[in-house]
Amino acid sequence: MTLNSDIYDLINTNSQQNSPNEADGIIAKGILSLIRNQSFYGEILLHLNRDADDTIDSFLALKWNDNQLELAYNPSHLKDDVADANDLIAILEHLAMHIVWLHPLRYVNYSLLNDVASDVAVNQYVSDVYSKGWTLDNINYQYNLDMKPNLDSSQYAKQLYDLFSQDKQDGVGKLDNDNLRIVDDHRYFDDESNISNQDYDQRKETIDRLLRDAYSQYRGELSMAVAKQVKSIVMPRINLQKIVRRITGNRSNRPNKTYNRFNRRQPYRMDIAGRIRHQSEHLNVFIDSSGSISDDQYANMVSVVKAIQSMPNIEVNCYTFDAKVYSISDGLLSDQRLLQGGTKYQSIVDYVNEHKLIKQGCIVFTDGKGEEYLNQSNLNITWVLLDYQDDLSVRNQKENVLYLDQIRM
Repeated sequence: MTLNSDIYDLINTNSQQNSPNEADGIIAKGILSLIRNQSFYGEILLHLNRDADDTIDSFLALKWNDNQLELAYNPSHLKDDVADANDLIAILEHLAMHIVWLHPLRYVNYSLLNDVASDVAVNQYVSDVYSKGWTLDNINYQYNLDMKPNLDSSQYAKQLYDLFSQDKQDGVGKLDNDNLRIVDDHRYFDDESNISNQDYDQRKETIDRLLRDAYSQYRGELSMAVAKQVKSIVMPRINLQKIVRRITGNRSNRPNKTYNRFNRRQPYRMDIAGRIRHQSEHLNVFIDSSGSISDDQYANMVSVVKAIQSMPNIEVNCYTFDAKVYSISDGLLSDQRLLQGGTKYQSIVDYVNEHKLIKQGCIVFTDGKGEEYLNQSNLNITWVLLDYQDDLSVRNQKENVLYLDQIRM
């Protein structure tokens, strides 16, 4: 049987209420359908425990249980909320999007205003929004507003609060609407337990792990906004010094024993090893100054490079590039730059070969917008992209990519 026919049979059964087993079965079918069509969101929900709960005021809701996030369901609301398979899939994807935007972790106070703000935020990224769900278009139309797209739920909440602040119920009465509804009970985002820092950290790790696991299994494409949000959560933070050491191979500056050098304290004892320290390591840094880079982005890259320059035992050779490479002979970087032309990563490869730098560390700061292939694919380059929504165009250099927001200074 198909998902549509299963839901139709459940909704049109003669019994007043579907059993928990029936409801759980239809949810499982909905999640599997979501995996086939929107695999990332299905993978998120597949990792959640499901639990029948007659206290929630909707068919589906996210709920904390011992700092673990669960998918709760109330079979008595199935017929109220779900008319067909499209409704079920829309609700499930909507729930997954709440997790992506960390709403079960970020709620401060439960209210209709916060409910609407969070739904308006996430429904902009849901493929097929629930027919009666709150969307940016319908709230702008219903209340003659001009709220902008792609804002955070906290920004929508502030705008709604400012708009309805004169109302005694902070706009709750004005937001009551027979044609629109909150499709999932949000009361358990804010469980009013005043959780400790330890509980908060455990809950955050729960969601981080959910998203990491789903992302590791995911195959396909996400919208740029969703991909950026997910990467901001799942990508590990890395200390800048650790990145530089990995690139240069500079493990430490502690002295090593060697019998090729006399011991300074007892130079006449040939059986006592001398000491030698590591020499400074070389790192070549290339900063994208092409026309696709803004002044603010350029300044952000320069600030990281200056932090590298301040590290001991690292000789940093700085270059800017667009279609050509330009050496900065004195190493003094300016936050300001002249707007340059197009981007050509091959110019970096050619420069490294021409100046025999291939055995030295090489790091490129860029927005990723360039050619698809480099002639020398075995050149060891570490790429640092400006934004989580950026993607490196070079297909044969995908293995060694970091993002600027991953770096801890």
